[in-house]
Amino acid sequence: MKERGNALGLSTRIGYGLGDIYGGGSTTIINMYYLYFLIDVAGLPPAWAGTAFLVSKLWDAVTDPVMGLISDNTRTPLGRRRPYFLAGIPLVFLSFAAMWVRPGFSGPGAAFAYYLAAYVLFSTVYTMVWVPYNSIAAELTQDYDERTRLSFYRMVFSNLSGIVAAIAPKDLFEGALFRGDPPRAWLWVGVSFGLMFSLPYIVTLLTCRENPEFMALPRKRIGSVRDFVTENFLAPFENRPFRYVMLMYFFGFMAQDAVLGLAVYFLTYALGIPSMMTLLVPVYGGLLVSLVLAAKLAERIGKRETFLVSGALWIGALILVLFMRPGMPVAVLYAFGLAFGVGLAGVQSMVFAIFPDVPDVDELVSGARREGLYSGIFALFRKAGGAFILFLVGVLIEAAGYLAPVGGVPQAQTPGFVRSLTAIFTGLPALCVVLALLAAWRYPLTRERLERIRRINAVRRRGEALSPADEASREELLPLMAGDPRGGRGRHA
Repeated sequence: MKERGNALGLSTRIGYGLGDIYGGGSTTIINMYYLYFLIDVAGLPPAWAGTAFLVSKLWDAVTDPVMGLISDNTRTPLGRRRPYFLAGIPLVFLSFAAMWVRPGFSGPGAAFAYYLAAYVLFSTVYTMVWVPYNSIAAELTQDYDERTRLSFYRMVFSNLSGIVAAIAPKDLFEGALFRGDPPRAWLWVGVSFGLMFSLPYIVTLLTCRENPEFMALPRKRIGSVRDFVTENFLAPFENRPFRYVMLMYFFGFMAQDAVLGLAVYFLTYALGIPSMMTLLVPVYGGLLVSLVLAAKLAERIGKRETFLVSGALWIGALILVLFMRPGMPVAVLYAFGLAFGVGLAGVQSMVFAIFPDVPDVDELVSGARREGLYSGIFALFRKAGGAFILFLVGVLIEAAGYLAPVGGVPQAQTPGFVRSLTAIFTGLPALCVVLALLAAWRYPLTRERLERIRRINAVRRRGEALSPADEASREELLPLMAGDPRGGRGRHA
């Protein structure tokens, strides 16, 4: 079989990028506003609201990796991944809109059960669509730099969606269109954004074509329960680059979620700023401008190094929080938002540029291509990290003495709560950033090593014998790429 060309057309890049309008926008709304909606609009106690996020992850622990296996084993005229884009068009809309309904239950127990069920439904549909979407990038191209360009297009659309999702719900829907009627405002948030997230998959479906070589690979046998757990939950962690990029993803996006989840409380109660635009305009402005710079920097110094530089910018941004006070010059908040946004561009785009390299390592080690499986585990850890952070935020602000609105009217918070809120807003994301940087520092896959891996994989896929030089290269690469997390060498094909 002839290896697929590396260059992608503009329509494919745009179509792929449009698919993450859903991922970027929905996670932004949920991480910034769903805790606020559950507490201040639906009336759940803060700890209950945070628990709803955490409990739903028990379901994701099963569905995310299983969806990866299902996606890898799918064989249809549309391919392995694209059938789920088609199914997602109506389901994305329905599952997202259901989260923002206020049914009017008489007690918090019934309301908690409804919102837990709605969030589980949303999370299941998200898994069904996002795992195949994240998997298809590795099949569209195998070129190191082209994957970075794909990540650029993805991040542009993801963050344009994120800008709208961050600003419109509170400033437009609740603050302008439906002022004084929060339940109606958030219902229309669910309906409007449900349509915005679902319809772009029509374009993604039509423009993203999978590599036919991978369609010809045999299906993965499930085997016994023990074999299933070992092969699909444990064996992927023997892939050393995957372990580290997953930790970069897990802690990097937890840092982002912590800032976004606390922003509405920090701006309102610590700084006395009612509009989210004051913070979000510099954040997303810096992000969008810097996506191009991040892609160029990655081509020059490498993806891992670009991630490290971006994380360092986050640390500098969080230090600025210590100088923020009510009535301060707005330039201080702008400087924080700009530095955070520039760092966010590198963290986001590099994670998604690195991830498509992981299945190439898997093919070297195991002889299989399991993009869906790795995407499933990626999705699990992304959602688990976001849910844990929001659970922690809910617990921490309640423990700090948060006074919930009475009759829809916000209460004045105590000085002790404001001090605790500032400490949480600074310390929680800073800890996550440090852990993400430690993982990035140990990430072992370079451009040169990836090119060697791709060359070896292409020869083996054609059924040809490796040259002595390639065989020696393979023996050198295996222990670097497939170290067992318990200290062994891993299982090599």
